Amino acid sequence: MNIVVSADNNREILVFPVIPRDLKPQSSPNNEEFKTINNGTLNIIGDLGLKTLSIESIFLKKKERWAKAGSVEGQKYVDFFNKWRDKGVPIRVILSIKDGREVLNMACSIEVFDYCYDRIENIKYSLNLKEYRFIRGV
Repeated sequence: MNIVVSADNNREILVFPVIPRDLKPQSSPNNEEFKTINNGTLNIIGDLGLKTLSIESIFLKKKERWAKAGSVEGQKYVDFFNKWRDKGVPIRVILSIKDGREVLNMACSIEVFDYCYDRIENIKYSLNLKEYRFIRGV
């Protein structure tokens, strides 16, 4: 599996060096329940809600031979996520599997980006992304 993020129409692209064991994009519909007198509770199926993705792993201080091809030193990831979060600009995240098929390709906002440096200066991080839907012209 690969995780790639990009910003500004692919002017800045990063490949994650280490893929966490489990990645679980989530989405739930905006269903509503209504209580009635005769039929009890009814469930009205709503539109699909925004997808979310949480990732926890490490960015490496320096490129290691076992890291994903195309990955870079850890500080570049920190700079990327801080820059685009601070600008309030959506980024794009793409998850693909070994045969190259995309399993997720979405524009998203950076909801949470927390990180810390370990003893050898690798960067442990937690990243929460939420789907960003562009407003279409009328």
